[in-house]
Amino acid sequence: MYDQTKKSSYVHNIRKFMSLKNDAVVRTMSVLEFDFCFHLEYNPGVQSFISQPESLYYTFNGRNCRYTPDFLVTGVNRRSSLIEVKHSSQILKPYFRSRFAKKREVANEQYGLELRLITEKQIRINPILNNLKLLHRYSGLHTVTEAEKLVLNFIQRKKKVQLREVSGALGLCEHETLISSLCWLASGNINTDMKNSDFGLDNYVWC
Repeated sequence: MYDQTKKSSYVHNIRKFMSLKNDAVVRTMSVLEFDFCFHLEYNPGVQSFISQPESLYYTFNGRNCRYTPDFLVTGVNRRSSLIEVKHSSQILKPYFRSRFAKKREVANEQYGLELRLITEKQIRINPILNNLKLLHRYSGLHTVTEAEKLVLNFIQRKKKVQLREVSGALGLCEHETLISSLCWLASGNINTDMKNSDFGLDNYVWC
């Protein structure tokens, strides 16, 4: 199959997402798809995801058509689904809705896969998207600092603690506390609520 993500064009805005979950670079066809990758990367229910998977074929208005979904997502339950990412302004058009209904029908009946539609209203939700982007910045392999070790040990002893308390107890500045915590959050050693507030010293973390 021709890989549309190999190079940019006037039509597509190619982005490269560095995914530790997939141990690969995920190329996306738009900035909105790129933003969706942050949700997939840090969703504990998602085992893996790929962009522009194999095409499926369907008939619409008497014509044979090829359709390549934006993502194939595999959950930790081993079940897979297809994802189409579109701006909400496009999905209300009658032509799109009737054509998408046919794609969904074929995906289910011939390929045994659910085809889901995701819009910017589900992707560009803040503070969660900003927090996920911040988390992604500190993911990956790096040398563990003494401050990071202290932060993790303190959180493990407390089980659940506010980062402001961590900062005060260890004598660390706000920046050092947050950076150390983000590294452990990115690796999955600790957890926090990314949905309801911008990440900061007021956050509680737990393990």
